Amino acid sequence: MALVALASAKGSPGVTTTGLVLGALWPRQVLLAECDPAGSDVAIRMTAPGGQPLNSDRGLVSLAAAGRKGLDDDVILAHSQQLDGGLDVMVGVRSPEQIGGMGGLWHPLGLTFNQMFSADVIADCGRIGPASPQLPIIQAARLVVLVCTATGSSVAHLRERLSSLVHHVDAKIGVLVVADPKKRDGVKQVWSVLDAMSVRVEHRWHLAYDPAGAAFFDGRGQGRLNRTPLIRTASDIAAEMASVVAMPTQHDFDMAQAAFPDGADGAREGR
Repeated sequence: MALVALASAKGSPGVTTTGLVLGALWPRQVLLAECDPAGSDVAIRMTAPGGQPLNSDRGLVSLAAAGRKGLDDDVILAHSQQLDGGLDVMVGVRSPEQIGGMGGLWHPLGLTFNQMFSADVIADCGRIGPASPQLPIIQAARLVVLVCTATGSSVAHLRERLSSLVHHVDAKIGVLVVADPKKRDGVKQVWSVLDAMSVRVEHRWHLAYDPAGAAFFDGRGQGRLNRTPLIRTASDIAAEMASVVAMPTQHDFDMAQAAFPDGADGAREGR
């Protein structure tokens, strides 16, 4: 299936909330993978079925040890958990210090995420830069989406990161702006900045800035989630993103061939 990587250029524009809501609305089976080296938010904010706490030791850290013998769907899912509501997640590291234990796993992990038979993967990559350890996840993705707000500083960092990112990835690139649905002029200004750049941004989305809706993904929501602006806008975005990544591209084959000259089966056998 396919890997979609969500990331930000700077700050906290809502990448984790975006990943959670898109995962909840994804039209196919999907796994949300926390690949943010800054540490896990999902294990703190969300719960397992029945309101039980998530196991913070079962996720990216436990996978780092098991994955050295080879990666496939069964291994990935064995280190994943289910949220209350049904979304499968792979919890990230508890602290940045644990990133060192990932070693050389980032490259094969990105490839495996993009080739899972049982599910699409949405990777929350947090803030990224040219030296970010999770960059191989971005490079393996079929679609890379930078999340920003419509503020001047966020857009400035977005522009800088896009100019750099284009030299590191061959995937389709999208931008998702989190902004008040009543302030469309700010979103249009972001699109104008993109139009003036030489970087090709193939997909553009506007996700409603909606604190009441976002509260449901922090354990604080009240009322009916499906009536919130967040869900109304995210439903269309999830459907469109899923359609964009539905078919393999030449990029996928090139990544697999470069990483595993013996073929994708070699990756699954741990060669």
